[in-house]
Order: sequence, then structure tokens, then C-alpha cells
Amino acid sequence: MSAALPRLWIDGAAFGARVLRGGDDPWSAPGELGLFLRELASLLSLDIVDIDIGAGIAAWARSYGIDRLDAGGIEDLLVDTALRAHLKRGIETAAGALGTKPLALALPGPGALARLFMEPDGMDENVLDDLGMVLADLLRALVAPSIGVLRFTEADSRALEFFEPLTNIARHYELTSVLVMPGEASGAAGFDRIYRAEPSSAAEGRILGPAFWEGGDVVVTGDTPLFTEVPAALVPETVLAKLRVLSENAS
Repeated sequence: MSAALPRLWIDGAAFGARVLRGGDDPWSAPGELGLFLRELASLLSLDIVDIDIGAGIAAWARSYGIDRLDAGGIEDLLVDTALRAHLKRGIETAAGALGTKPLALALPGPGALARLFMEPDGMDENVLDDLGMVLADLLRALVAPSIGVLRFTEADSRALEFFEPLTNIARHYELTSVLVMPGEASGAAGFDRIYRAEPSSAAEGRILGPAFWEGGDVVVTGDTPLFTEVPAALVPETVLAKLRVLSENAS
């Protein structure tokens, strides 16, 4: 089930965890993730709600005292049936709690996944290739009828050539696919939209980074699609005031 992409895409999970859950990780209890996301969607007036699979993987690893893994260890982690059940439970509760609200699975790209567990000097092209494949296998297990969009986040330009298994899944299930990549994304292909800090074409969206939230001289005009992550440390009044500015420009 594909879904239309919003003019303004807000990732407020870290902010919401602090404000709505006192800093507790919502993924620590996937059976309650849906309630958290419903409250977050109401607080921030979200047009689309992310189910952050990368955060779910990280929370699961922390619960078992897992900090560092090599590439083989990451692969073993992602095929673990208990982890997959944990992630599926979160997806199910989100779908149940949010009704007809558009839902996106937010996943790390191969490079972003590697950085969760590995030092940069251990991340070569072979590692990125292997992690792209295991991510695709995980994604096939998690796709559900309630999901309309796949949002991938990446920062390592070397990883772009290993996204094909992931974008193929999006096409197979007729899902909209999005890449959020602050840096160079010239090698990215197969996505319905790419968000960058400095869009290079009208087809790309713009990432609004910390400067916008810190009150810097950031002009938001025109009809360019926007993506932004709400800083966790901000007070709700500041966030809601900033979001009103974005909503007015997006309307």
C-alpha cells in the first residue's frame, strides 16, 4: 500500500520520548509503542508517523548489554527471531493505535546500521554489501499492510550502491521509498524522494537541520518538501512555535 508523501515530514521521536515518557525508550515496551506514537502524532500534528526500526534494534541490543558487534554479529542479530518478534509487535501496536494515519517504517541504511555497532575503520564495501542484504531480509519479514512508506537514513556515500535490494522490496510491495541523506547523494537511485541538506534539483526535498531549531537565519519558503528532526532537548513551547512557522509555509 503506497502512500502520498507529506509536504512537511517531522521526526519527533527523540523529543517525544523525553517529553511524553520522561526519557524512557518507547521501544523498551513494544506493546505500548502505539500509544506513544498516537500521543506524539497528536502533539506535533504529524502528517505521517515513523515506526523507527533502527531505534527498535538499538533498544533490543541495549537490553541484552550489546554495545559493539562485528559485521557477522550484526547479521546474526538481525536474523534473531526474538528481535523480529519484538519489532513486529511494535509495528502491530502502532497500526492498531493510529488507525488510518499514514505510517512509514524508518530504517537505517547499511552504513547507518554499521555505525550503530562498529568503529568506522571496520566498515568496508564488503561489510556494507552484506548488511544491505541482511537489512533486505529483515525488511521482507516486517512489511505489513498498514505500511505505505519506507524511509531510509544514510550518511555513508559508499553505502548507496548497496541499496538495490531494499529499493527492490519497495517496488515489489508497491511502497513509496524515501532516502534521508545529509551528505553527498549523487549515487542514490530507485527512491521516490531524496532529502538532502542542500537539494540539487526540484525533485529533492530539503533537510532542516539544527540551525533552524536553534533560531538561526534559516529561510523556509517555496514548495520544496521539508524533512526535519526535532531536537530532544527543546521545550515544547519552542517546538510548537517553530512547527507553526513550518506549517504556515507548507500550507
